[in-house]
Amino acid sequence: MTGQEIVEQPTQAIKPIFPTIDAKAAKQAYLSYLELCQAVLIPYDDRKVDKNGVIRQESDYARIPQRKQVDGKWITEYIDAPKKSAWRKLAKFYGVSTEILEKECEEDGTWSYTVRAWQGSVTTTAEGSCSPKPGSSKHDIRATAHTRAKSRAISDLIGFGQVSAEEIQHNNDPAPRQIVPSEAKVIDPTTPEIGNPDSIIAYVESQGLDPSILEGTLEEDYTIIRTVKWIDNWREYDTVLAPLGFRWMPGGKRWEANL
Repeated sequence: MTGQEIVEQPTQAIKPIFPTIDAKAAKQAYLSYLELCQAVLIPYDDRKVDKNGVIRQESDYARIPQRKQVDGKWITEYIDAPKKSAWRKLAKFYGVSTEILEKECEEDGTWSYTVRAWQGSVTTTAEGSCSPKPGSSKHDIRATAHTRAKSRAISDLIGFGQVSAEEIQHNNDPAPRQIVPSEAKVIDPTTPEIGNPDSIIAYVESQGLDPSILEGTLEEDYTIIRTVKWIDNWREYDTVLAPLGFRWMPGGKRWEANL
């Protein structure tokens, strides 16, 4: 000790934080948001698809499957999350402006964006990225990264905690889901589940076709079955997949089915 007296500083009182508006006004703002969503956004169940599978009226929501384990069994639940078109509509009616603050392309082709959204003096920023995957173009990767960042910024500003589809599906090429032994048992190749790519590929194998050239992913409101390389006998696979509701997309070398 140097002989100097240590004087304890009095603990500073913690000041409470108050909302900037009263509860009644906050409730009205939230109800107005819900009313606007109901007025201008098209629910997923109101999509219009003709008998040929052509979408005549698209929804502003993506129906996203969520895998969860209940009582030792894996089940699939679905959540309807607002996607790009929804946030663009809401931004227009809320008078929200956006601008790109940063954009970057990494060596592996991954694009990243930082976008600012504001309404008057209230502002927020958000980031979004997208990585290359088989069959994707440079334009698609860049556009997807921008969409994710912009939608997240808008949803952070006006969304009242509502999570966007781009936020839930934050990876452009989701990591393969690990199948534990207890889960593998529930995959019955004779009863394929459209919302379970593993089940679809198992069904293809049960029909005598090589499953090693296929990979499956879930993207927004579609199940995607891709070919990892070009195959000349794609029509044989199409014969198996078409009755399940899958359509062959020549440009992308893949089949798509609506969930």
